Amino acid sequence: MASVKLYNKNGDAKAKFIQENLEKKFGRVPEVFQAMGRNGDFLEAALQVSEAAGRGLDPKTKELIIIAVSAVNGCTYCLDAHRSAALLAGVTEDEIVAAVEVASAISLFNNFNKSIDLVSDLKTPVK
Repeated sequence: MASVKLYNKNGDAKAKFIQENLEKKFGRVPEVFQAMGRNGDFLEAALQVSEAAGRGLDPKTKELIIIAVSAVNGCTYCLDAHRSAALLAGVTEDEIVAAVEVASAISLFNNFNKSIDLVSDLKTPVK
């Protein structure tokens, strides 16, 4: 159960319009877009950022990055949503597992290095 009020086509006029279009796409208004549905400007901006991010990447790569980040951030909602999107984009189960393995491994190193405040000695030289 969400810890915030959900606005299912009962936010402001812009939010209602956006949610009606999302409902056509998904067959319902996903809860993430209900949670953002009070303020149409916010919902629109969030969707625009999502669309703009990763422009130039193929859909499979973008979905694998989203899955990897969602895994290390512990967002089950995003993992579930983007696993489905990834499979529809042609990503295999093995590729999903591999992306999570890479994210988990680098997260281990990130946390280890941050915890002991290592000096970065593997920088790429600037020419």
